Amino acid sequence: MTFVKKINISSEAKLMGMDFYVPFLVILIAILYTCFSPDLVNLQYISRIIEFVVCPIAAWWPVYLFSERSVEKDKETNLNSKYATSALSYGLIRVTAFFLIFLAALYVLFFTITLRYPYPYISLLNLSVIYVPQTIVYCYLGFFLMVLSRNITVPLFILLAYVAFKYWTMGDNIIPLYNIMSFNIDMQLYPRIIVLAIKNAVVGLALASIGHFILYRRKI
Repeated sequence: MTFVKKINISSEAKLMGMDFYVPFLVILIAILYTCFSPDLVNLQYISRIIEFVVCPIAAWWPVYLFSERSVEKDKETNLNSKYATSALSYGLIRVTAFFLIFLAALYVLFFTITLRYPYPYISLLNLSVIYVPQTIVYCYLGFFLMVLSRNITVPLFILLAYVAFKYWTMGDNIIPLYNIMSFNIDMQLYPRIIVLAIKNAVVGLALASIGHFILYRRKI
């Protein structure tokens, strides 16, 4: 697995500058809001914060990994169709490495919620099923849009527009558009949410595969 060893998280973070800390800041704000929420009524607001702010920010690092410097770095790597593992390391493996960092921070938030609201139906398992598949979609959607457009404004605008539209409609099919969000305000598991989690996982993996295919065909 030599292509995994080539990933330098510290170097990538430095290249992102202050933008690297944005997901941590968003999760920290959610943690603070959870800690100082006065009662159970605020659980619905916490769920909204997670679905409409925290989960979408999972796309932040995948987008910035292929920002302005991507064209020059593509030339430096000089990959071609004979080096599929190099394309994999530069794309999916690198994105997934940062996604795992995001998940670690996200689980700090989950753990805080379970401590603040010690109810049987609010567990790490339930929170994982409800929200982790959503982050998978956003992560690889950001990756897909970025390698497709190579313009940082395109994925950021599309993601922001999508989240704003879904928040405004709360899942109503005014325009037939796939719902990544569960719109669950009590953090309990229901059959529809389990089905949605499976769909999100499949969609996320599909986006990851398509993004890798685009990267591979471009001989990055």
